[in-house]
Amino acid sequence: MSASAPDARRRRIGIALIALALAVFVVQVVALALGMLTLSALSFAIFVVGWFALRSYQRRTGRA
Repeated sequence: MSASAPDARRRRIGIALIALALAVFVVQVVALALGMLTLSALSFAIFVVGWFALRSYQRRTGRA
């Protein structure tokens, strides 16, 4: 069964968001391990801002 174009696009966006979240998580863990608290705090802020941006987008498009 083949996916429609919007489903395929949504899947690609989801995979990209997961990859981005993993990359930011790795940066945060490495920054904590090396004692770079500023970089760790910045990556945490990226997580928080990204979370609220994603939830806002989902509410606007009705995909909650």
